[in-house]
Amino acid sequence: MAKDPYRYFRVEARDLLTQMSDALLAAENADPDAQAALPSRLLRLAHTLKGAASVVRLPDIAALAHAIEDLLTPLRDAGQALSRIDGDATLVLIDEAQAAVAALANPAPAAVVPAVASDTAPAAALTPGATDSSAASLVPPDVDALPLPIMEIPQLATREVDTLSDSLAETLTHVVTLQRLATELTHLREALPLAPEDLSTRLLRIEEHLERGGRQLERELLQARDHAEQLRLAPASVLFGPLQRAARDAARTLGKQVQFHGSGGDVKLEAGVLNAALAALVQIIRNAVAHGIETPDERLAAGKPAAGRIDLHVVREGRQIYLRCQDDGAGLDLAALRRTALAKGVPNAAQLDDQGLIDRLLRGGLSTARHVNTLAGRGVGMDLVRDTAERLGGQLSLRSRPGQGTTLELRVPLRLGAVRALGVLTGGVCAWVPLEAVEQVVQQPQIHGQQLVLGQDLLPYVRLSELLMPTQPAPAKPPATAVLLRCGERRAALGVDAVDGVSTVIWRPPPDLLPPSPIVTGLTLDAAQQPLAVLSPDGLIHAARRARPLPVVAARPQATILVIDDSLTTRMLEQSILEAAGYRVHMASSAEDGLEAVRRQAYALVLVDVEMPPGMDGFSFVEQLRADEALRELPAVLVSSRNAPEDLARGVAVGADGYIIKGEFSQNSFLDKVAELVARSHVAELDRRGRQAHLVGEGVSDGVTEGVNP
Repeated sequence: MAKDPYRYFRVEARDLLTQMSDALLAAENADPDAQAALPSRLLRLAHTLKGAASVVRLPDIAALAHAIEDLLTPLRDAGQALSRIDGDATLVLIDEAQAAVAALANPAPAAVVPAVASDTAPAAALTPGATDSSAASLVPPDVDALPLPIMEIPQLATREVDTLSDSLAETLTHVVTLQRLATELTHLREALPLAPEDLSTRLLRIEEHLERGGRQLERELLQARDHAEQLRLAPASVLFGPLQRAARDAARTLGKQVQFHGSGGDVKLEAGVLNAALAALVQIIRNAVAHGIETPDERLAAGKPAAGRIDLHVVREGRQIYLRCQDDGAGLDLAALRRTALAKGVPNAAQLDDQGLIDRLLRGGLSTARHVNTLAGRGVGMDLVRDTAERLGGQLSLRSRPGQGTTLELRVPLRLGAVRALGVLTGGVCAWVPLEAVEQVVQQPQIHGQQLVLGQDLLPYVRLSELLMPTQPAPAKPPATAVLLRCGERRAALGVDAVDGVSTVIWRPPPDLLPPSPIVTGLTLDAAQQPLAVLSPDGLIHAARRARPLPVVAARPQATILVIDDSLTTRMLEQSILEAAGYRVHMASSAEDGLEAVRRQAYALVLVDVEMPPGMDGFSFVEQLRADEALRELPAVLVSSRNAPEDLARGVAVGADGYIIKGEFSQNSFLDKVAELVARSHVAELDRRGRQAHLVGEGVSDGVTEGVNP
């Protein structure tokens, strides 16, 4: 059975047309601002439909989308809402397009046209002014209507990937338990000095098997977990083929010559981000060809090669991905752009400087093209680019130099990343350093003050423990290893206790509970599901250059704090912050378990989450404490993402000693509050012991007196 060439198009087209129809009907009863914004939204949807129809060579549907554009563009430019007549006309075109899409349910194989033209296609089909009617029907009259390169980056269902990752994480916790049992078995064997020799030998053999099997299973499960996480990601190189084709087709349509080059293809992004970015990048490429790259004759006259060049650089910097598209064309025609702005009535267009004009261009609705039918010229393409940036939470920037070219940059925040990294250990803490920035590992480095001596060079040097655990006193013994880092021309050295191999690490941005840190790119989880920092090389080098000898900080009196939260990540983060400040930390995953814990053992402070479905919440937990004679003085702080006034008031009403909002979390304020309550708890404990001693003293005296007379 022949493959259905329209199976993907039908799904996309139905969705686009449904969005258009729903938006138009909903706007009839919307406020004036929403009605005025409707033409722009419909234009973007129609523009996407036109490109998708061109991919599968459906000129009738593409023509209907083009007709919708013709109807809506004047309204968008004038800032007018759709009139009843305009709305009816648009709905008629939408209905016709939906009927045409529905007619594709059973396509005839003989009528199928290849979705991508071969390299041996007649030149007339790919150049303006073609005379062959059948070929001309395959070629849209403007750059925007060129076929969108076919690419759908495969994406697994998020729920299935989450389930697989959670299962592997749960299994890893069991591996950690086995490793602890092996350690306990060792202690048991060593505690049997009189055990028969054969029993000792057998126990030793069991220990070895447990330890070896546990290590192997841990490695394999960690690798499987990371591979499962990487299923969400795809290399940026998958963009290069479709974008190269887009540049080629646009150039041939306009009688130009272009070479496309991509770099940074090994950077991995979420497949959904790549899919969303593709349409924007196609538009950016087409703009570069249409508005930037000159004709061969113009380039030769300007002393340039006949073929223009477009480069796409994909760069990861910390938690950001930069998609940087650069051409070597003529640059923006700012004079034409200003004329267009004046013609469209852009406020203060005559007074705007060059950067002001560029910023206005990025807002959409402007174009430097003279004719709509030959060079698009509607300004809709920039709307698509801007909307994509906003949808991905990113930003756009544009630079242009007359005669030398234009650079348009799309910056997108990463929600999931993969990086080859070097494991480092310092002060009992493990962290990861991206391998791309590791220049060298030096054992027993020669340190002079805050610098590392390396041949004739002196490099800025800082202990990693000072950055990760600034409140703890620095060990007297210097780190045995230094990791040399390089970012561009900047270099520095990082002091660590040891290195622990190289692995591909999957990381996510830190949650809002943690304050922003310039040295932490993201967090990953170890086998015990505890968060480990993935460090920022740029931040580390900056910190090393600013490092100064730190004063020795006196250790805090150790106290035990109970953390109650149903979120493993939150528990681990609070634990890491508190332990770094010198406290002992116990944890519970529910309020019920927390109540059992405080009744078994004395704590200096309890931190409890407000929302812990389906059982007892934090408010009820604090109420239980205050109702218990033995626990009513125990300090308790509520931690929650809820910040409504009624929640804060209820926290006060139940007797909480503080209310920390996760979205406004400040580590310094948090530790100050903890220190205050722990100190109060310590004073209360001393007072309680004093009262007990007084009562016991009185009781002993009475008992002795009574005991004199048997």
